[in-house]
Amino acid sequence: MAPTTTKVLSVLLLLAIGGAECNPFFGNNYVLPQGARLANAANAVVRNLDAAQTQVRAYLINPTASAFLNAGATALREYVGNTTLLVGQMFREVAQVAVDRTTAPAVVFTRLTLAVQGVSQWNRNVSQSLEVFQQVFNYDGNSNTASYMESLRNSFAKTVQDLSEVLGRLGDAVLPIAGQPLNTQQFLEAVSGNGTLQQLQDVVESVIRLSSDYTATITNLVTAVRAANDFQSRLYSLLRTNQATINTNVDRYSSASNTSFYGFLTAADSLFTHLKDTNESFVFRWPLLFSPAVQDKLNLLNQSIDHLTWNLMQRTATVAQNLQHTSALFKEGNNPLSYVRDEADLYTRVMLDVLYGENFCATGFVTTFNALPAQVASLVAGCLTEQTNLESQGATQLVSLANGFLRPYVTAIYGRLNICFQQPFDKMTECLDNIVDTIDFRGKFFLLDLASQLFFEQVQQELPSCNDRLLEFVRNSGLREACQIESYAP
Repeated sequence: MAPTTTKVLSVLLLLAIGGAECNPFFGNNYVLPQGARLANAANAVVRNLDAAQTQVRAYLINPTASAFLNAGATALREYVGNTTLLVGQMFREVAQVAVDRTTAPAVVFTRLTLAVQGVSQWNRNVSQSLEVFQQVFNYDGNSNTASYMESLRNSFAKTVQDLSEVLGRLGDAVLPIAGQPLNTQQFLEAVSGNGTLQQLQDVVESVIRLSSDYTATITNLVTAVRAANDFQSRLYSLLRTNQATINTNVDRYSSASNTSFYGFLTAADSLFTHLKDTNESFVFRWPLLFSPAVQDKLNLLNQSIDHLTWNLMQRTATVAQNLQHTSALFKEGNNPLSYVRDEADLYTRVMLDVLYGENFCATGFVTTFNALPAQVASLVAGCLTEQTNLESQGATQLVSLANGFLRPYVTAIYGRLNICFQQPFDKMTECLDNIVDTIDFRGKFFLLDLASQLFFEQVQQELPSCNDRLLEFVRNSGLREACQIESYAP
């Protein structure tokens, strides 16, 4: 609670309690000429406060779209309920005592004193609501709604202070004449000589316009909360629907990617088995005829196969990680639909800022917001389709490289080596040495290793750039960029 407000309420409470022994009201025999007017003014305030309560009870829903919107509606309901109950009770008592000619003055004044004292509790309760407004209706460092509602609270507190001061002056006027047998005219002359009764009338009438503004404010906020909840619910539904579409497309891509990659792995495994069998069969035929150079070259084939097998095992793990990362990114990460959701929350807060005029720039973005989820889902589908096609084509090329080039290449090499065994015995070793000098197993297998990296691992690592491009698209198309709304405080 602000120090000024605390001081005001402390003075109010002391004045109210201190005046209890010198009743400033009029009781059995004293009739105020302006009593009816005073009662009408107080009753007008009560009607306005009740009208605000009716708006809240009849039209303010419990928002279901988001927790922060629900918290704001709850705080608004509590703010209005406390104001109607406690401030309204004070003005009900003022209306009652203005025309009461039957209740004992001490009883009348006691009721009014208790009603005034209840304003302290009202101030504490409303302060809690204002803290919630500050949190959930705030955006871009902007707290218009909370500030305006606080200004209304302060204005009501000021009228309570003014009312308590007038009541105190009435008490001062009554004290010297307490117990004296005065008629109405004498009593009125004693308590109104300094204009105190007119001041009381002026204070109460001044609250009519304040309470009317308050009711209009509550009506606007109730309407804004309903509209904001409708917008947020509709857009969240669009986001869920299109996110489900994206999730389905991501799963399809992952399945197709696995099919393509494992199709290549199957071809590679078949190639490696064939090559090892061919090599071992050849080596075991004439082991004593092979020079060290031939032995090294044949061993190099096995080493190349083992090296490539190890690389493909590593690549399998990397491809799986890439698929997992891509799935998490498009399904739940810093993706375009998450950004749209954040902007939807921002726009919801902007919609609640209705007390200082409508934000026409933001209002024009409803159509854009409604279109963005489907646009994003369509663009993501396009990226995933392109990626699926690339990997499918890459797998086709790799299978062709394995089955259509490397397998025939090695088969042809061993075919030429077999020719050497048709040479005279003393020429066999020389023939083998001449052929192995032309063999480049490592280079040919490196070709398959490099191609598999390019067609799968590297291509998959480029897919997140699609997410980056779409994020840039929604940023450039969105609320913050167009309306220069940088951020909001959650």
